[in-house]
Amino acid sequence: MQHPLVRARWLAPAILLAPLLLSLAACGQSDREARLVAHQARIDPPALWLAQAFDADGKVSGAVQICADSVLRDGFTRGNAEVGGQPCVARKTGVERPGVYANRCELNGVRFGLTVNRTGDLEKDFSVAFALTALDGSGAKARQVRRYQRIGPCPAGWKVGDQAKPGQGREFNAVAGTWGS
Repeated sequence: MQHPLVRARWLAPAILLAPLLLSLAACGQSDREARLVAHQARIDPPALWLAQAFDADGKVSGAVQICADSVLRDGFTRGNAEVGGQPCVARKTGVERPGVYANRCELNGVRFGLTVNRTGDLEKDFSVAFALTALDGSGAKARQVRRYQRIGPCPAGWKVGDQAKPGQGREFNAVAGTWGS
């Protein structure tokens, strides 16, 4: 049997930490998350952006408003191609130059060249043109142009990633996935 002083020495850290651990557990995950989100919003305030996709004739084929911080906004400027929910997987790191990103990727056994061109002011109004071309000589290709315009601050209660169709309430979070009711 251990001497009482040895047992006390072993239990002291747990006894001293118990109130701290209980107070942390009482805070709850959502309180810590709220403080982190508030801190992030102070150092990198999110803004509401209008994202529009254009068809081959230059007409708007879709639009969404999204609350974005600088990290999410950086994602607007470069993306990888996806067809029918399947990504075109890049095998190497792409080439990045001012205003352009290029890479090769593979989808369903076919290699493609991907080019992304950016124009405009990345802080308030810019366009991104995605071009995907099959490298097997088949002539298969796809192109899409998107325009991103900063509208202003995100609506009250919106978090980074929240999005909605223009004129409607938020309906989805691009970062976390769908919301439960």
